[in-house]
Amino acid sequence: MPRSRTLFIYALVTFALVVLFAVFIGFQHNTALVGALNAAGTVAAGAFAAVAAVASMRAAAESSTAARRAREAIARAARPRIQPGTREHDGTWLGELRCGAGRGATDLIVTWLLTDHDPAVGQAARLEPDGTFAVDLGQPADRLTLVWLEYWDDEHSARWHDTWEVRAGMFHQTDSTLVD
Repeated sequence: MPRSRTLFIYALVTFALVVLFAVFIGFQHNTALVGALNAAGTVAAGAFAAVAAVASMRAAAESSTAARRAREAIARAARPRIQPGTREHDGTWLGELRCGAGRGATDLIVTWLLTDHDPAVGQAARLEPDGTFAVDLGQPADRLTLVWLEYWDDEHSARWHDTWEVRAGMFHQTDSTLVD
């Protein structure tokens, strides 16, 4: 509902209450009218309480949304930049994760999915900024199809799930989810 319409309704209800109480004061000697006006005042107070409750619920929902957005913004600012890749070392194919400058990752779990072969899984307690972490793939890199990561940022304020597809030897991030 538009804000101006809401204010108009509040003003109208307030005006009705003022008129109600003016009539109440003016006709104090009529007991039946006083009882009816008293009941009407009670109904109006109940309506005011209902409107206040709805407004309070709306404010709480907006506050919750704002808090969630603020948390997500902080998490995105603290997020480590991790990039998967492959390299060959002494005839062994390694799946390698490189962490960008500035932010490290903790509690890292990586799964390298290979065509016609068991996945290669690795874990690291910490991946330093500008650091690397490698896992023996057990197969040539051309059999690599997908890389899945789960990790926390340095401060443990947010946990991430990232998915990378491998197409024509290039890594393409297909998903990055902030986990609640």
